[in-house]
Parts: sequence; structure tokens; C-alpha cells
Amino acid sequence: MNPRVCGMFFKAVVQAVLLYGSETWVLTESAMRCLEGFYYRAACRMARENRPKKNSQTGEWTYPAQKDVFEEVGLYTLTDYIDKRRKTIGAYISTDRSIFDLRKNGERRRGTNSRRWWWDQ
Repeated sequence: MNPRVCGMFFKAVVQAVLLYGSETWVLTESAMRCLEGFYYRAACRMARENRPKKNSQTGEWTYPAQKDVFEEVGLYTLTDYIDKRRKTIGAYISTDRSIFDLRKNGERRRGTNSRRWWWDQ
């Protein structure tokens, strides 16, 4: 199968599930390395030309550059996708604050908790 087609399928199915909710994740450096390692290995499996190769004489593996692998399968780096998702949700929150305005101007219904909100203090 064409590596680009595999990459599109990967983005549509696997990456959508992998990055679900990533807009709000607090990623440590080690967690990010684990995610990037999985992402790179998956891209290597989809690639044809840029795959890890084992030297039959020494038994050592040589790995292609991530840039070459991602380019072959039509992917960007994982941090690019996470940053794009975070910017999208950030732009939505900063432009559409109608829910906050509705709550600020609303009244407490009878029988509900009389919690104090940060803007009421």
C-alpha cells in the first residue's frame, strides 16, 4: 500500500484517538518522549524506503532520520499536531466567552447551591 495512503488512514483513525483531549494534557518530558517514540515507530512501519535496517554481519540497526520518515508517509511531528490542537481550542475559548457572560448575569434558582464564583468575590 502507498505510504501516503497509510499516513492519511493513520491520521484519520489512530492519531484522532491517540490525541483525543490533548488540548488539555499536561505532558511531562518523559511522557512526550514515549508518545513520540510510538509515533515514530508507527511511521517507520508505514514507510517503504525509510525503514530501520539491520546489518546482517554486525547485527546493528540503523534508523533513518525522523524528518525523512515523516515526509515519506505525509506526517508532521507529533508536537506540531498537539500545538495545532491547543491553538484551536485556545482561539475558541478566547473568542467565544458567551457561556461565561451568561453565568455571570444569571440568577441562582431556588433550591440550588449558593456557591460563590470568583467574579462575585
